[in-house]
Amino acid sequence: MKIIIHPKYRYLYSYIQRVVSGYYTTEESFCNSRNVVEKITIDGKEFVLKRYKRPTILNCIVYTFFRKSKARRAYENALRLLENGINTPFPVAYIEKRRYGLFHTGYLITEYMNLSTLAQLKTVSLSADERYKLDNDLIEFVVLLQDKGIQPLDFNPANILYRYNECSASFSFALVDINRMRFGKVHLYKDAMRAFEQFQIATDKFYYFLSLYSANRNLDKDRCVYEFLKIRLRNRYKHFIKGKLKRCLNIQVKLVVR
Repeated sequence: MKIIIHPKYRYLYSYIQRVVSGYYTTEESFCNSRNVVEKITIDGKEFVLKRYKRPTILNCIVYTFFRKSKARRAYENALRLLENGINTPFPVAYIEKRRYGLFHTGYLITEYMNLSTLAQLKTVSLSADERYKLDNDLIEFVVLLQDKGIQPLDFNPANILYRYNECSASFSFALVDINRMRFGKVHLYKDAMRAFEQFQIATDKFYYFLSLYSANRNLDKDRCVYEFLKIRLRNRYKHFIKGKLKRCLNIQVKLVVR
């Protein structure tokens, strides 16, 4: 078993070592499906523990010899984001459990941030001014990420935390679920539009949102709309074909079983 702990939390090594065996107190469960995400208590302090779903045998081999595990990537990406002034829960440790010499399960422990996600904000009633401020602050956050060469590949409302500052009447944001990211030059049309598509902008709002972005970036609004629609239609087509194939396979399996 491999355990990497940030120097700031090295004093918790004995506690973190026992996490894999389940020796911790769960305060709240945020997710218990593909991955398990829980708020836990270690030595009287609140943290977030994420246990990644066990990969396929092929990916176990890949994570052992060729590629960093999701837990390790999330830990290292968090440090890199913080170095660039992008808010994200501080990474405490990551754990890689092995079995028969191969990668088996990855764990990530971060500090707990008592913030809601943008997905939860959909149920909150905002005034017109607050909604306008939210949209503009979010655009500025996207531009900040681009300027720093940061491209989140899971840029959706469930992975963006927000805080509203009443004194400045502004929104600030933090990223979670950051194991999939790219660092380097960001294409202001294609990469940005791909991010907005992941952001799940409603059909009746995307033109307004892209108008804000193109004005902030001084870009061609029509080209932004074109690139966005091209990516959205391509993704919809992929989902359609994937659904068709799944239904056909399910029908074939049922016929074989009968």
